[in-house]
Amino acid sequence: MAWQKQTDNSILGRIGRLIRPYAKRVVAAVVFSLLVSGLNGAIAWLVKPAMDLIFVEKRFGYIVYLPVGLVLLYLLRGGASFLQSYLMRTAGFQLVRDLRNRFYESMVNLPVSVITRQTSGDMVSRLMNDIGILSAILSDSFRTFLVQVPSILVLIGVALYRRWDLAILSLILFPFIGYGTRVLSKYVKRRRKKVQRFLALITHRMNETVSGIKVIKVFGMEMAKVEQFKKENQNAYRQYARVVRLKEGTKYLIDVCSGISVAIILGYGATLVVKGAMTSGDFFSVLTAIVMAFTPLKKLGRAYSTLQESVGVLERVDSFLELEPEKSQGKRVAGLSSSIDFKDVSFSYEKKEPVLNDVTLTIPKGRVTAIVGPSGAGKSTLVDLIPRFISPTKGRVEWDGRDLETLDLKSLRAQIAVVSQDVVLFSDTIRENIAAGRRDATDEEIIKAARLAHAHEFISKLPQGYDTILDERGLNLSGGQRQRIAFARALLKDAPVLILDEATSALDSVSEQAVQEALKNVMKNRTTIVVAHRLTTIKDADTIVVMDNGRILETGSHEELLGASRLYQELYSSYGEG
Repeated sequence: MAWQKQTDNSILGRIGRLIRPYAKRVVAAVVFSLLVSGLNGAIAWLVKPAMDLIFVEKRFGYIVYLPVGLVLLYLLRGGASFLQSYLMRTAGFQLVRDLRNRFYESMVNLPVSVITRQTSGDMVSRLMNDIGILSAILSDSFRTFLVQVPSILVLIGVALYRRWDLAILSLILFPFIGYGTRVLSKYVKRRRKKVQRFLALITHRMNETVSGIKVIKVFGMEMAKVEQFKKENQNAYRQYARVVRLKEGTKYLIDVCSGISVAIILGYGATLVVKGAMTSGDFFSVLTAIVMAFTPLKKLGRAYSTLQESVGVLERVDSFLELEPEKSQGKRVAGLSSSIDFKDVSFSYEKKEPVLNDVTLTIPKGRVTAIVGPSGAGKSTLVDLIPRFISPTKGRVEWDGRDLETLDLKSLRAQIAVVSQDVVLFSDTIRENIAAGRRDATDEEIIKAARLAHAHEFISKLPQGYDTILDERGLNLSGGQRQRIAFARALLKDAPVLILDEATSALDSVSEQAVQEALKNVMKNRTTIVVAHRLTTIKDADTIVVMDNGRILETGSHEELLGASRLYQELYSSYGEG
């Protein structure tokens, strides 16, 4: 029980932290909520004098004032309810806006190793679906509690004042309603978590299908993928149907209990009126108050279920927001003075087989170092250690003799430009994509970088030129065009260390020849690390590193390795003459 109390307090604390930034709106909404509650009580209170004056004392002249008074009360109550609802709902939308900002900021500041463990569908689902549901905490649940709890208390107070014994008799089922609602709402919370997991999976399937549509079609996987999606979508439906059943069960419970309570009032209250122990005005005032109290009670039950749903979702969002961001503090870096050194470096992903084994390597400043090896040799993993996308599980990587883990991350990455085989472009203009690493670059500098990357010619032929907006991932360009824009982006950054990870694999022979000419100029006085691609670059490297199974087998020049390394000879033969 102590643990349960601690958990509840934690939940209340979380909700309190969510609401705190919108305190002014919430306080204003509370004022209007109390006004609504007071007017609800006034309507029930005025039933007795109205009934007694008109129907008991036969003063029919007051019939004229009765509808006018009711219209005024309902106008006031409607206005107060509108303002209260507007304030709470807009506060809910502000909460969603701010949480999405926090979530996105947290996501881009997480280590690459953490991000790659998350599916894109799960992150998109948390950002859009989960956080969207959290607006219900303010715009629905909290708003309902603010309005309905005071309304119920005022109406019960009116009933108790008019006839306390009849009121208590009619409220005898309230504890049962409260207990039943709490039990059902706990199940709602559990089911909602499952719903969100299935929605995340469905979102992931959609992303996966869009990115892999060519593979799906060429291998005839359409029906298999449709059946897989239908199955997962059906699972989401089943979980959501259970959520609806539980929520409607809460409503049904309150409906039954309210019917029993009204029956008690009618049976016992009518007897008291017949015996003369109670006036008809008191009777109808109590009946009106109790009937009016059950309407907000029903809303309160639904709001509590919604709150439990939101709390389950909040736990999913919080679990992501609580992930540790990258540790970027440390000594600042300004260029590379001597070398990048790998000292007995090993790396493995989450207790799996090592991808790198005791790698020791020196990459000197201003030299071209090529890394070759068969697929799965660990080449890309090795270069991912340099910008600290991942960290060694053993050993250390040094920059001018200083452990990378002790360096300021932003200043370190400012010294590095990367061009990889898997080109990432953003849904923005070509100009903005090239200038991604240097937001202050002039048009002349951007065009110069594009010319060096052999991209200016095709960009100029586009209808909007450099202002052409790219589709998602740049899919309105060819693979070679996308790669040349990525190459221009790296050139414009003008970093002292350049990493080319299969960087020319998508270029046609004409484009590659032009880029190779540019590379000769770009590599001057620059530390370049080339992960094996076509031999035109490898042959010109100062040092070639041959890797296999996460280990370095040999190092040397092209001529040295061609005569001494069987694996390099095989790779050379498989690559061909360029």
